[in-house]
Amino acid sequence: MSLYNVNSGYGGILANQVANAVGAVLGRILIVQEDSDPDEVKTITRETFQPDSEGRIKYFTDLVTAYGEAESNANDTILISAHSAHSLSTPIAWTKNRVHLIGMDGGDRLVQQGCRIQNASDDDTGYLIKNTGVRNSFRNIKFIQASADAASLNVFQMGGEGNLYKNCSFVFGVAGQLDETTSSEVLCGEDSGTFIDCTFGNDTLVTSAARSVFKIDQVTASQEFKSNIFVRPRFFISSSSSDAEFISMAAAGDILYTNVFEEAAFYASIDSAGGAAIDSAVSTANGTVKGTLYFDNPKTFGCTDFGTNGTHNDGLYVRSPLMVTTDLVGVQPVAT
Repeated sequence: MSLYNVNSGYGGILANQVANAVGAVLGRILIVQEDSDPDEVKTITRETFQPDSEGRIKYFTDLVTAYGEAESNANDTILISAHSAHSLSTPIAWTKNRVHLIGMDGGDRLVQQGCRIQNASDDDTGYLIKNTGVRNSFRNIKFIQASADAASLNVFQMGGEGNLYKNCSFVFGVAGQLDETTSSEVLCGEDSGTFIDCTFGNDTLVTSAARSVFKIDQVTASQEFKSNIFVRPRFFISSSSSDAEFISMAAAGDILYTNVFEEAAFYASIDSAGGAAIDSAVSTANGTVKGTLYFDNPKTFGCTDFGTNGTHNDGLYVRSPLMVTTDLVGVQPVAT
């Protein structure tokens, strides 16, 4: 019997660890490890996760092939390793439902997740992953837009329903599109999404245009950004343009119902690389009446205002202990 067989001591422990990470789902488990991962680790996983009784393979060396193997609506889970970056030969239009992607890096990271997914080349698709499926899960993953092609304006596009994003980060790995007003790390038209402890943007590359990190827009035709809940989201930017924002909205008709941001934090880096304070953190489209953005106790740093009084704040509501003003921003101490 193999040392790593699921019926042996070590193999059984590993199988239990995987089961705990996957949680309560009934589908198949698919394993993705890059060829550059350590040989010993690859041996362990190959011996532990053998083909099933129908001969279907459980072990893969690239995410694109594993996603192709996953069955829609069957609650299949794809586990990806945390040693080497996973390069996509082609971006994934994630149209399947109830498929769960989990990075096996121990979990709970807010930045620098061990499981990294990025482009393999200068692709012109415009995104790394576009999720339009239903009730998919993404956990413990750093998504990196590494294409320098002019069309690569987003890291992740979200236009599905009931999807979960937990402990994920979304960043540009190259600065080529950070001078485009149409670029954003996330383009979001999600319906009833759950976002827990996710990080959007970074402060290691300098933005030089009036762009936003998170843009609300329709990704699936005729589907608004609606009924979403964000728990402790964090937004980062380093911008030489004071007109850059963390969250913006493409058009007044792009939101619906109630969208909640609990304990959101916004950080504009003021640094010697070129990052300066930006004017406002969040804006909405003038004339917005179909839905709302509710911010419960937000924290903003490196911004003059949270929002702009009297313009681009329709449907924007803020609750904070600092309700004496709408300028919910961090300031330097003042001598008295």
